[in-house]
Amino acid sequence: MTNFPYRRALVAAAVVTAVAGCESKVYQPVTAGPDTSAPMVRPSSDWTLVWNDEFSGDAIDKSKWSHEENCYGGGNAERQCYTDRKVNSFVEDGKLHIVARDYQFTGPSDPEGKTRHMATLPFTSARLRTMNKGDWKYGRFEVRAKLPFGQGTWPAIWMLPTDYVYGGWAASGEIDIVEAVNLKTATDELGAEAGKEEARIHGTIHYGREWPDNVSTAAEYHLPNHVNPADGFHTYSLEWEKDEMRWYIDDIHYATQRSDGWYSQYKEGGRWVTGESDAPFNQRFHMILNLAIGGSWASNANEGGIDPSIFPQTMEVDYVRVYECSKDRVTGKGCATVQDTAQFIAGTPAPEIIIPGPDYATGPEFVLFGDKPDKHLRSKEYDPQFKIYTETKPVEGRGDVLAMKKTGEIGNFYFESPEVNMGEWMQGGELVFDLLVEEKAPESNILVRVDSGWPASSDIDVEVPPLGQWTEVRINFAELIESGNRFAPGAKANVEGLKNIFVMEPTGPMVLQLDNIRYEKK
Repeated sequence: MTNFPYRRALVAAAVVTAVAGCESKVYQPVTAGPDTSAPMVRPSSDWTLVWNDEFSGDAIDKSKWSHEENCYGGGNAERQCYTDRKVNSFVEDGKLHIVARDYQFTGPSDPEGKTRHMATLPFTSARLRTMNKGDWKYGRFEVRAKLPFGQGTWPAIWMLPTDYVYGGWAASGEIDIVEAVNLKTATDELGAEAGKEEARIHGTIHYGREWPDNVSTAAEYHLPNHVNPADGFHTYSLEWEKDEMRWYIDDIHYATQRSDGWYSQYKEGGRWVTGESDAPFNQRFHMILNLAIGGSWASNANEGGIDPSIFPQTMEVDYVRVYECSKDRVTGKGCATVQDTAQFIAGTPAPEIIIPGPDYATGPEFVLFGDKPDKHLRSKEYDPQFKIYTETKPVEGRGDVLAMKKTGEIGNFYFESPEVNMGEWMQGGELVFDLLVEEKAPESNILVRVDSGWPASSDIDVEVPPLGQWTEVRINFAELIESGNRFAPGAKANVEGLKNIFVMEPTGPMVLQLDNIRYEKK
């Protein structure tokens, strides 16, 4: 069983290139504004305090926190090494300070910091966890903190499973109480006016199967009156009970997710099974506090890259408090703080586990999408920038089509299949689909790819048809396979073990529709 998580792991080497290519950019300076700290939160008397750290001493309490020490990059191509040095984390004035510094450092390249293989990264920071010192199932979790700002900052207050009962990330789950990226820079929020300040916070859960077959669902929120989380202390809370989670800031309940919108699937005795009850969120989790720099999200959002002028940057934590519901300590139910204005996040129900028969993916025609996907396929997105939107919608004269909108530079939509041998399609087989491009940025093109797990991927360029005109696209399957992976020279998809059997990847902003996606033999 994997003993460490991959968080939003990169799928393409192109992302790493994009990060490196942005770091010489000139940025508008950003600074902290007037103090807009909110009052401290007082939960109802139904909640019983069971664990806390007020950071009232003069050192980090090692009975409650452990440092993670590595130059692993968090599984997201982050640019910091995590250290236990006092310049990166310390207690002062009743607060924990986690400080990211512009300082090159060398350390172990694995997440547990045990390998002899070293990596050198340009920044240092700290990541603290309560694993085996504070582990909980259900409860109310409060962290009062002031978040850092500037291009490339990625603070996180979150939770990971202690025991990984259902397998590696994210089959055993991840709970993000709050994350933010690039606060106070120019926002890239869809529809925002030019120059608007980035001020969003995000609450997310990750679940499903082990990476890369994981799923996530998230909510974002703006504080009232245009308050920025980097300008003061706010209380970020999660209420987690059996079958439900609720996210709060300063006791404003802004999001809810429920167990009919999350799941865990894993192999047991060689067969896929779906976890019972509210799995994976029915096991012990521990808390993590960290400040990452760059990576697949922060470096690809807002102004791009990392602004070297902002350092040092600090996440200050006033306190961490964990409560137990006194009304029902087993399920955590009965103490909910609920507001009707909260957004309900539907999530992703567990897909049916279907074992393909001998005729699956055979000729002369294999339809991936007519009015809906083939029952064996899962529709998925690789979307590290949160800028891809897909849906099935009705179109007059065509029935239902697949609509895709991409507003950023990175990411794709794909159909994931049970691993399948597509060798018979190498002789005269074609990948065929109808394509309508509604809008596109001038520099945006289209790649179509298939893969059997990165970097075993093959891609090919598709000519963008005239806007507003349905066009049938035909791709020789053997030519697609042999074209290989342009981002990993020498690699190509394994035709005998394909997994993602149709990937649509605009190279930039684009709005398009797809229909009648299929494999055909001449």
